[in-house]
Amino acid sequence: MPIPDFLPDSVLVFWTRLCAWFSSQVYAVMLAHAQQHLLVRLHARLDLQALVTACAGYHHTAGPGDQPTHPVAYLVRAVLVKTLYSWSLRECADQINHHLVIKWFVGYPVFAAGPAYTTLARFEAWVSEHHGRTFFDVTLQQIDADFPGERRQPQVGDTFAMQANAAKEGLVRLIRHTCQCLLRVLQTADPVAHATVTGHLAAVALFGAPDERAEFYLDPAARRVRLQTTGVAALHCAELVQAHLPPTLPAAARQPVTDRLADLTKLVA
Repeated sequence: MPIPDFLPDSVLVFWTRLCAWFSSQVYAVMLAHAQQHLLVRLHARLDLQALVTACAGYHHTAGPGDQPTHPVAYLVRAVLVKTLYSWSLRECADQINHHLVIKWFVGYPVFAAGPAYTTLARFEAWVSEHHGRTFFDVTLQQIDADFPGERRQPQVGDTFAMQANAAKEGLVRLIRHTCQCLLRVLQTADPVAHATVTGHLAAVALFGAPDERAEFYLDPAARRVRLQTTGVAALHCAELVQAHLPPTLPAAARQPVTDRLADLTKLVA
């Protein structure tokens, strides 16, 4: 059966409204099956109006007088998604254009073209220059508001990173660093006591030999031995400082020393 001549013309007249209606129908069906998707749940909780308001001064390259192709509200959500999933600009633009849940979350209708990666790059650069901490602060405020008890709970950290080549300030290094700070403030407070303490220190046990192998190269047993050796030497250092700190030392000079002693005691306790 041939299509009546009037039908294409009628469709074209209502094409924009038909596309909007069809887009809403597609998204309605999709959301009915995606209630547990992270972005669907975030959409129900996050209030991004503060970010949109903060970024209202941004305008595209055509100038502030033209109708924006990509509204600021869409770009704000796009940058949030990029950060959430640690995507590159190109990958984020591709996901917005081809993934329905992401396209819906950002704000684009089904048939609309999403942003190019260059558009995202310009907006992200503008945000970094003018609102470097706004995204972080607003998001953190909402997390604190939604989960007020979490900040008082014990936090699980990345313990592997403490042993990785990327972080040399492990517990042994922290103990040594604190002992160095202790000896430095002791020298300022009383040079004679400092000379006496350093003369009785087991310096190699406490601070390591000049050719000492980096801790992240050691096996677990060797790490335990080094930690034990350093801890014992640090306790001896603290005892020496306490024994030779003159009781007549003025409070202003004594306080930095006692503060560092407290830090060291906390580390090796």
